[in-house]
Amino acid sequence: MQLLSLTLTNFKSHRDRHVVFQPGTNAICGENGAGKTSILEAIAWTLFAYQGPYRKEDLIRNGEKSAQARVAFVSRQDGRTYEVERCTAKGYVIYDPQLGQKLPYRNLEAEVLPWLRQQLGVAGGTDLSQLFANTIGVPQGTFTADFLKATEDRKRVFDSILKVEEYKQANQKMLSLEKYAKSEVEALERDIARYEEALQDLGATQQRQQTVTQAIATAEATLTQLEADLATLQAEKEALAALANQVQQAELRLQTLTTQIAAQQQTNQVLETSVQKAEAALAQCEAHRASYAAYLQAEATLKQLNEQLKQRSPLVKQRDAQQKALAAGQAALTRLNLQLEALAQAQQQLQALQPGIAQQAELEAQQAAVAESLNQLQAMRVEERSLLSQQGKLQENLAELAQDLQRLQALAENLADVSSLEQQRDRLQTQLSRLEAARQFEGELQTLLTGAEQQRDRHRAQAAAALDTLRQMQAGMPLLATDAVDAVLQALQEGIDLNSELLSNIRAILTDLAAQTDAEAIRKQIQQTKKAIDAAYRQRAEVDNLPAQQAQQQRLQGELQQAQSRLQQLQQALQAETATKERRSHLIQALSDLGDPRGRSQLLQQDLAQQPTLQAQYERLKSSQADAAAAIAQLEAQLAQFAELETQIDTQTAIRQQHQAGYQLFLQAQATAEPLPSLQQQLQAAIAQVATLEAERAQVQAELDALQQRYDPQRWHQVEADYSAKRSQADQISGGLPPQRQLLAELDRKLAELGAIAAQRDQAQHDLKQRKQNHKFVVFARKTYKDAGPRITARYVQQVSQEGDRLFRELMNRPNLSLEWTAEYEILVREGGYTRRFINLSGGEQMCAALAVRLALLRVVADLDMAFFDEPTTNMDRPRRESLAEAIANLKSFRQLFVISHDDTFEKVTENVIQITREG
Repeated sequence: MQLLSLTLTNFKSHRDRHVVFQPGTNAICGENGAGKTSILEAIAWTLFAYQGPYRKEDLIRNGEKSAQARVAFVSRQDGRTYEVERCTAKGYVIYDPQLGQKLPYRNLEAEVLPWLRQQLGVAGGTDLSQLFANTIGVPQGTFTADFLKATEDRKRVFDSILKVEEYKQANQKMLSLEKYAKSEVEALERDIARYEEALQDLGATQQRQQTVTQAIATAEATLTQLEADLATLQAEKEALAALANQVQQAELRLQTLTTQIAAQQQTNQVLETSVQKAEAALAQCEAHRASYAAYLQAEATLKQLNEQLKQRSPLVKQRDAQQKALAAGQAALTRLNLQLEALAQAQQQLQALQPGIAQQAELEAQQAAVAESLNQLQAMRVEERSLLSQQGKLQENLAELAQDLQRLQALAENLADVSSLEQQRDRLQTQLSRLEAARQFEGELQTLLTGAEQQRDRHRAQAAAALDTLRQMQAGMPLLATDAVDAVLQALQEGIDLNSELLSNIRAILTDLAAQTDAEAIRKQIQQTKKAIDAAYRQRAEVDNLPAQQAQQQRLQGELQQAQSRLQQLQQALQAETATKERRSHLIQALSDLGDPRGRSQLLQQDLAQQPTLQAQYERLKSSQADAAAAIAQLEAQLAQFAELETQIDTQTAIRQQHQAGYQLFLQAQATAEPLPSLQQQLQAAIAQVATLEAERAQVQAELDALQQRYDPQRWHQVEADYSAKRSQADQISGGLPPQRQLLAELDRKLAELGAIAAQRDQAQHDLKQRKQNHKFVVFARKTYKDAGPRITARYVQQVSQEGDRLFRELMNRPNLSLEWTAEYEILVREGGYTRRFINLSGGEQMCAALAVRLALLRVVADLDMAFFDEPTTNMDRPRRESLAEAIANLKSFRQLFVISHDDTFEKVTENVIQITREG
């Protein structure tokens, strides 16, 4: 599997980040707090569902609603490229770029995690979160710490990684399964015993079923014979019952007719009484008919008089309205007359106001002139304040400009020589480009120096021996020329001194070359020179602006002189402001004392303008008053014809009251007398009905006598008694059959239950054999898991040890070393014939050994070819950091390695450097 890229959106400190990964070692570098560790956390969260100690809201950038991470990778299963995106709000989305569509996987446990296991190439059921936490993602600062722990502590750490506890847990979990299998066997044995006990009554139940079946057959045959006899008796009984019913119906009809005749006779008596009452009421109506007519006549007359009263009411209302309008018009006439008299007086007042109006116009003209002068002075005051503000700003600008000019002039005098700096930069760049040749020359000189020093040492030893020999010869041979010996001694000493001087010169050259071959120092000098050049160019740009600044200074000085000249003019003109304000106050007082004659004149003219209108209103109102008086007179004439209306109403009311009693008696009698003709007709019909009913009763009596001669009551009672006896016997047998049938059904049901129990017993006996086999298998499987755990763990340890040994030699690049990871999870390193424990290794060796074992665990347990390291060089000195970085970079067995580093250690050993900068 190979990771291609990672895209983060609002994930922790990253707003919008896209990172591309390469095969080999990917060094993720940057300052502290830039979000380097978040890169690995996002990969773990997306591909391994590992969230660590964080809550979901901890993954979201401050101020945002959700976080997203998208990882593109090449699948280990099919070699195709996929993109997996995970969002804190929407969950997983898996995209196939080659097909250009999303895969239908959304559920984490059921769909996404199984698919990720396939693409990663790990075993099904593997807990990806634990795999990353314990194996793939090596936590910061724990490379060597776990291997330095005591034996028991090491076992707790690596037992979890090697899944040792899974075998123990499987054995422990199968204990409950063994108990369950045993309980199933015991339960079946109890069930079989219970079935045998329930089947003890099977024979007695079968015998009783046969007895009840025979009894039911006998009772059913007897019941069939009784049913036939009952049918014969039923037919005879029905014939006799029909004849008895006819006799009964005839007697009932006879009785009904007798009752109807008696009721009709009573009805005839009631009708006769009603006819008599109606005849008496008719006589009473004739006695009071005159009073009834007089009452009705008075009622009609009153209705006519009320109509006249309704006609008079509108006329009265019109007369009252006209009288009210006449009174209102008279008041209006009086008011208009007063207004016309006031207008006559206003004409005189208007003539008297003319001199004051002329004086007011003169004062207002003077006031307008004074106001105009004050407005001009106010504008000058505003201009004065503006000029004062402008003068202050100009003075401030001139002061600042003077400082800038002074600085620029000083800068012009001390302007750096840009050409010399550029030449120095070019020399340094040329020196940097020739760095390899200088290094080669340095190496050759170093070799030469080393050889020369060795030759010098040999020459010095030989010269010293020769000098000693010469001195001995000179002491043994006094005649030997002293000058010659001294010359030889001096020549030897000068040779030694010359050799030492030559070597010193070569060493000085090497010292100079050391400075010249220090690439980092040359780069720093180039950077400093570039900064000096940039500063010189900025200074030259500022100095070039000096003439423009001087021109601006002259312009500002001219503007300042103009502003000061204008200020003097304004201050002279503003001296007259106090006198002008006093003149305005005198004019305002004079106008106030005059009392506004123009305004009063205008009001009087407005009033006089209404005089024609008021005069016309006065004339129209006088005409309206005359019309109203005429209308009142006409209405009074119309009302005269209704003068006697109240007297007539009182007279007719008295007449109606006089005849009211006779009227009431007539109405009462009339209600009783009206149905007299109908009552007489009903009485005649009722008499005819009585005659008809008596004839029908005689006919029914004759039919009853004929039926009684055919009907024999004794035979009917005999048939009824025989039928009842046989019916009782049949009912007794029928009543006994249901309990017997129920008993038979109960016996059949019981036999069926016993048969089912027998079948259950047989099935339980068959199941018991199978459950015993299952229990035996579970016991065997538990023992197998118990015995297999240590063996498989030992196999894992052996494979990890072999793979770790190979990786350790690869990391150390020393084939004479070997590594062993023991059953107690302790690391032993052998070199030559000696064995060293992990605690006795150097820091670099410990780091490489721990790294080899962890990578071997990753390869053996998970069979993956990528790993993640978070700050593996923490708390290490520079040599150890560089050693570990080179060791990791030399690993060829892993397709991709991801290393987080806060320094440049890994930048030197890999070209795949990912720089992470802090986002705002």
